[in-house]
Amino acid sequence: MDPDQMRAMNVVVMAALIAVFTVMVWVVGSNSSAYARADRFSQRSRLPYGTTQTRESVVRHVQSASRAGTIAALAGLLAASCLLFTPLATTPVFLFVVVFPVLIVTGTVSAAVSVRERLFHPAPDAPRIARARALGVGDYLDPFRRLLPWALAACATLALVTVWVSGTGRRERTGEALAVSLLIVAIVAVAAFVAVPILERKVLDQPQPASDTLELAWDDAFRATTIGQLHLSLAFAAWIVLALSVGVLWPGADGPFTGLAAQVPTWGIIALQFVYPNTGRPLPAGLYPEWLRRPVAEGTAA
Repeated sequence: MDPDQMRAMNVVVMAALIAVFTVMVWVVGSNSSAYARADRFSQRSRLPYGTTQTRESVVRHVQSASRAGTIAALAGLLAASCLLFTPLATTPVFLFVVVFPVLIVTGTVSAAVSVRERLFHPAPDAPRIARARALGVGDYLDPFRRLLPWALAACATLALVTVWVSGTGRRERTGEALAVSLLIVAIVAVAAFVAVPILERKVLDQPQPASDTLELAWDDAFRATTIGQLHLSLAFAAWIVLALSVGVLWPGADGPFTGLAAQVPTWGIIALQFVYPNTGRPLPAGLYPEWLRRPVAEGTAA
């Protein structure tokens, strides 16, 4: 595609994304949307509200995190718009270079909101309940979800080394824009792998004020989602570096991305969001209250 046409296409797509996220800021801030998303989270997490007060706390938390993440994404897209005036905007990889940091920022901002806000605020004289031991990442994520970002990072590092040792001839053939893009995303990925574990530790170190086992389980559900989103950010970071490296190394490609190679980044981004859903998923059995771990016989009270 002609460079001017490519720039025009990237301008149109960026304008569309900005418009979509502008509308989403209003949508996720509405009460009806917040209640609907909280109810879906409840169903997918297999957690009842128990009380109206608990439901209101969950809705408030969902609304706050969604609004913060959407505003962060919109701000990131607006800031990245200045790249439309650079040579990078004339390449097919422009959107990946722009969307990738926005996804990272969105995930980390949502996590920061979770660190700052408490789900429940028991009265000083109310009974409190707590876990007998401190929980770690392994209590919230299974080994596959926990180790996937690091496995992708290892593959991305190997791919980067392969690109480097493949010689200047290959890098010249793929073009300066792709080399610059790969450098940018590699730097952002390294920063993510340094910063995210620190933020993850802060999430785990936060107190969990709760008056009963159901409230504690709700807090754990949001902890699990936050930790999953942080791992999703790491997985995105490693995947984009790996995908761009594949674009350089793709056998027989006559440009940075052609045919199947061009689809690799998108496939990964879509697949990873199913691995780390942010709309609720069942907790590990040990994090549920005792009365929710056992199935209730038909015809008996829950």
